[in-house]
Amino acid sequence: MSVKKRVPESGRVATRYRQYDNAYGQYRAEKTNNVVRKELMRQVKGKPSRSLASESVARSGWIGIARAVKLVLAVLLVVVFLFGGIGGGILFGYIQTAKPVSLDAIYQSDDIQSTKIYDANGNLMITLTGSDNINREQITYADIKDTYIDDAFIAIEDERFEEHIGIDPKRIGSAILSALVGGGSSTHGGSTITQQTVKMITGSDEVSAQRKIGEWAKAINMETRFSKHEIMELYLNLVPMANSYVGVQSASKAYFGKPASELTLAESAFLAGVPKSPSYFNPLTESGLRNAMRRQRIVLGKMLELKRITQAQYDEALNTELHIIQESEETSATKITTYFTDYVIKTVVDDLAAKRGWSLALAESVLYNGGLSVMTTMDPAVQQAVDRTFNTESLFVRDKDLVADYPEHAQAGMVIIDQHTGQIKAMYGGYGEKTVSRAFNRATDIERQPGSAIKPIGVYGPTIDLGYITGATVIEDKILYLNPDKPGTPYPLNVIRRYLGNLTVRQALIYSTNTVAARVWKEILGGQNSLYYLNRLGMDRMSENYVSISMGGFNQGMSPLEMAGGYAALANNGLYTKPYAYTEVIHPDEGVLLDNKSPEFISVFKPETAFMMTDMLVETVESYGGQYRIINASDQYIKATGKSGTSDENVDRWMVGYTPYYTGAVWYGYDNLLTTIAVPSTDHASPFDIWFDAMNQFHADLTPKEFDRPSSIRGIKICRTSGLLPVEGQCPDVITEYFVAGSHLIPSQSCTVHAPKPTPTPMPTDPTAPTAPIDPNATPAPIVTSAPPPPGPPPAG
Repeated sequence: MSVKKRVPESGRVATRYRQYDNAYGQYRAEKTNNVVRKELMRQVKGKPSRSLASESVARSGWIGIARAVKLVLAVLLVVVFLFGGIGGGILFGYIQTAKPVSLDAIYQSDDIQSTKIYDANGNLMITLTGSDNINREQITYADIKDTYIDDAFIAIEDERFEEHIGIDPKRIGSAILSALVGGGSSTHGGSTITQQTVKMITGSDEVSAQRKIGEWAKAINMETRFSKHEIMELYLNLVPMANSYVGVQSASKAYFGKPASELTLAESAFLAGVPKSPSYFNPLTESGLRNAMRRQRIVLGKMLELKRITQAQYDEALNTELHIIQESEETSATKITTYFTDYVIKTVVDDLAAKRGWSLALAESVLYNGGLSVMTTMDPAVQQAVDRTFNTESLFVRDKDLVADYPEHAQAGMVIIDQHTGQIKAMYGGYGEKTVSRAFNRATDIERQPGSAIKPIGVYGPTIDLGYITGATVIEDKILYLNPDKPGTPYPLNVIRRYLGNLTVRQALIYSTNTVAARVWKEILGGQNSLYYLNRLGMDRMSENYVSISMGGFNQGMSPLEMAGGYAALANNGLYTKPYAYTEVIHPDEGVLLDNKSPEFISVFKPETAFMMTDMLVETVESYGGQYRIINASDQYIKATGKSGTSDENVDRWMVGYTPYYTGAVWYGYDNLLTTIAVPSTDHASPFDIWFDAMNQFHADLTPKEFDRPSSIRGIKICRTSGLLPVEGQCPDVITEYFVAGSHLIPSQSCTVHAPKPTPTPMPTDPTAPTAPIDPNATPAPIVTSAPPPPGPPPAG
């Protein structure tokens, strides 16, 4: 670990710095400053080694005069800089009405601090008891003074922290200029570390001129009461660090497994980048970790620019590999939250921030400390079934010896949605028992290629919806060359590595032929139409317009939540709503803060399209074999639809489908933390095993039910091979295909594959005309027979 060589502090900072210790856990302050004492006791454990009043009277007097002068100058500077004239009077009015920082007025009792989360039946799931339920561990400035933590935070959050008086006029002016240039929206904020500390203590984040000016006054007032090091200590103990971790100490132990006093430069810069947007820079999600690593580089660059580190230190930190702990029992809360609760917390925080205009930090503070009642959509019976499934190892690994040397265990994520309401009924985010709160959730956070599971909602569904094809449309499965980078190489390939000739769309879906999907996407549907439908289904991938997406080959993959949401639209007669995990969030005083009881539905597919796709997907599931059935407790068969998905090299395996009651999506694979691991062939069926095991449990008490069939649907018998009207007694495989009444796609021609060839009428000849002699060496013409029927379904893909 590199140890920081600290630059001698300025006289002002040096004289104001007071060391802290932890004796009795009380903070000693001046008797005349009881309000401040209470605030610090609420927020920081530990006390100064000497009283705030321990300085000499003469010295205190001079410091008081200096602070008063600075306060006056600061106010005048802000007035002149920003307002002038009448505006200055308004500004002084706002400052005079700004009360000192006080925590006592926010939460008066423990009952108000407790937020309760309930399931769909109104039963209490968990109580978030303020800071008791937040992973927080206090730290003193003395603990981190020889690290780079404060340097990193100062560099990225407030580079003039050690010089300004609580507000930074230059930064404020820059923010205003940025807002003017940007048409009213600033590209960066004007808040100093002191201002941020005020906001974290008061919880105030209202967007108004009066609030902002009051914040300035409180920040300046705080600077007259506390040293820079005391303010930095407060800040480092209050700053949100994602995943319910508050303060750098708990974050350091959670993400790096060490106290903050042992952090390296690279680790310090990494943590300093998180508070800007804890959810966006969340180290425990795939995308969040990538974002946080990019932000670390920005922090290090800023530290180098401000000469807080040398070029050599910058280079070393940039090349230092960070090891983020994904799950740790040591850092987990006493009460481990479920994956469902984790997702509820995340969405409530995000929605409070978006819909109330709050910062994410304030939204999270209100959720944990605001005495809220959160009414969720979780169905205990469904969730318990999923819990049991994900704790059954035999569903995840069939041959333990085969994977004994694998560096990690197989994982999965599952989401269950009631398609009629859009409510999420259950989810699970990883194999086995959950050991830490706010852990990586593979049901919502992974982004993996969905493979062929995308075809019903990204290829065939949209093309049917636009009236271009039906399940009876015949398309030739043939060799294609669609890779522009390798024009001479066949692409795409089918899973079975051969071509089946003419196939109906129904057969192509069941056999999961990539070439037919690619042809439909490229030659009939068009990439933009495909992406438009996916976007309407909550999957914004508009920039990924290339043929591989017809087989699920996205750069930005999908989560089980997204896939379940997309299929739920097919299950709900083509209507889509964004899946949601809570119905109401209620404040004890202000009433309903968030209301999800009446979500908006949009029509993505026509009801006829949804029914036709559903019927094809029912047959797709039936082709997987008799073991994949949903049978209730009365031994009755309940129809199910589904489609498998496999990414390149078998890295990701999927099963997505629905019944008349629920929609479910399962992703199965490995986290690939050290190396990319392909799913072994013995476990290719694991997503099916997981899906059907869970579904059978919570369908046990349900009765068989048909999918909705629009009155405009017509069932017409066709030849499965040709997609045309069957010839009586000639077509060996006649099925009922569905069409929209009056559609031009309803076949009117009889099967040309199995119809007997008409006997040609012989042309009259002249019996007196000579005939050509027969050549005894000629090769006899081949005997033509009808083509064999297509082979059975290939392995799921």
